Amino acid sequence: MPAPCRPPSILRCVQALSALLALALAAAPGYWNPGEGDGCLSAWALSFVFTTLLLLNDAFRRPPPRRDLPLALACAAAMACATATILWPLGHLRGHEGSYGRPRALRAAATAASAVATLAYAAEVARDRARPGEAAPYLATPSGLLKVAEAFLALLLLGLSAELGAASGPAALRWCLGIFCVSFVLGVLLVGGCLLGWGWCGWMRDPEGMRWGLGIYAGLGVVAYGATTVLWSLYSFSDDMGGQSRRPYGCPATCPWDRRVLVAVLSGLNLVAFGVDLGQTGRLVLLRA
Repeated sequence: MPAPCRPPSILRCVQALSALLALALAAAPGYWNPGEGDGCLSAWALSFVFTTLLLLNDAFRRPPPRRDLPLALACAAAMACATATILWPLGHLRGHEGSYGRPRALRAAATAASAVATLAYAAEVARDRARPGEAAPYLATPSGLLKVAEAFLALLLLGLSAELGAASGPAALRWCLGIFCVSFVLGVLLVGGCLLGWGWCGWMRDPEGMRWGLGIYAGLGVVAYGATTVLWSLYSFSDDMGGQSRRPYGCPATCPWDRRVLVAVLSGLNLVAFGVDLGQTGRLVLLRA
């Protein structure tokens, strides 16, 4: 006899409904900016799909293969919805891009629904993450969740910098693009390896060399993102190096200058994430030495 269904999680229902509502409201006017608009709609759609799959899994009492899988998905969805909450109004509500009347109201409502989704996903991460001293899979720990955030920020930086034409820009910007690409690939390999159940992902089972390896990875991330933060800012906003120190007058809502500022801010944010990760990893290495 099959196991009876159980009531769905209220928090997951809020996540799914708010992501779906943001998607529907954003698509209702029938047009949006290509590139960033497509990314925002994709973020809401993927968040809704994965959350719905987890709801169905819970309803039929089938636990996920790993405890950290829903947590990693919630962390990625929180960052995706947070990014959409920022990018969507920048490209669709500023100036004449937002239009007026019903389309503008729908886009503003989509932004609000995306903010609710962000808070709901963040609440799940805060509720279910591993506490100090608790035996848990690596991605359920603060250090593991930072790896998910670092990989997502690298993906976002890679997309934004490529869209801004960094590949055909000065050598320094091409170096930044390469760092974003390598960082994203390494982050995906690390997170994917943990989700596939590689034994070294649990700190209680890690060999000493792997703990040092994760510390070196975080240290290299600090150096790399420290360099990208400086180089991107210099070559994007210094007049002496071909940048623009001020936003061009009359630049539209999709102004490239705004996106360059966003890349600089996100690069600095990933620098902070790697710095915190290095501190936590280093503390664990020292405590277990």
